[in-house]
Amino acid sequence: MRVYIKYKNCIDSMESFEAKILDLACKEPNYNNQYYAITFTTDPNGEVIRSCYSHFVGWHDPDEKKVELRAASLVRADRFVEIWRDISGEGCFIVDTVQDVAIFLLFGGHALVEKTVAEIEIPEAIEPHPVIWTEFGGFIDYLSLPEEVFNRAPSRKQRMKIFERDDFRCRICGRRPSDYTDIELHIHHIQPWAKGGITKNENLITLCQTYHKGLDPHYNPKLFDLIASSENITNLQQPSKDYWSRIQQYRNKITEIISNEEDVTTKKKQRNRKK
Repeated sequence: MRVYIKYKNCIDSMESFEAKILDLACKEPNYNNQYYAITFTTDPNGEVIRSCYSHFVGWHDPDEKKVELRAASLVRADRFVEIWRDISGEGCFIVDTVQDVAIFLLFGGHALVEKTVAEIEIPEAIEPHPVIWTEFGGFIDYLSLPEEVFNRAPSRKQRMKIFERDDFRCRICGRRPSDYTDIELHIHHIQPWAKGGITKNENLITLCQTYHKGLDPHYNPKLFDLIASSENITNLQQPSKDYWSRIQQYRNKITEIISNEEDVTTKKKQRNRKK
């Protein structure tokens, strides 16, 4: 929020703040400029995260080669405008100035940010960052993941959550121990742990011992389709609804950050007056 706080007075003094927002949301890119495609939103826990169209620049862990370093890529602005505005209906800002960045950070979502402006004002959004590739969620910020997802075996509580989600039955044959005494349930990593798969609910599925041991190949991404999660189904059917929900969470979080910043500033001024 450094840029927003810095230019807050400038934004508040504009004759029509709403008109400026509408302009950023509707205008076309300047085709003499170069742009990065950047998104600010929240993760499932409501914490602010950023993502961008990126390219591989190296390994965060050169020995194991599971965690990539990726930096922001310059993009075809017209193509991203088409994707975000016309295809997904999620919209985007066109950010050409520092003041535009302030509005973008305040509202979040997608933006095409002019190269020089991004490099000067929000370098942390485009510099190399460690990420993990997952079959279920694409690239995920490595630093945002809890330590336990890198454990090979799920915890007892996590195992029980997966069993409950899958209705205590094998997701392939549908049988469960309460009906068949020969059934033993296993928790399986769909994207294998040895190949970078993490111990996250979205990558785990319940299988009986027969199908678990008989998987060939062991890595079968079609198993993701068998996960019985109402949350995942909702997200697939209504991706835009999920996006706008996360944007609202982002705006609530930013409002909280700004309020805390203003409270700190006010208290400092009060202490200085007393001196």
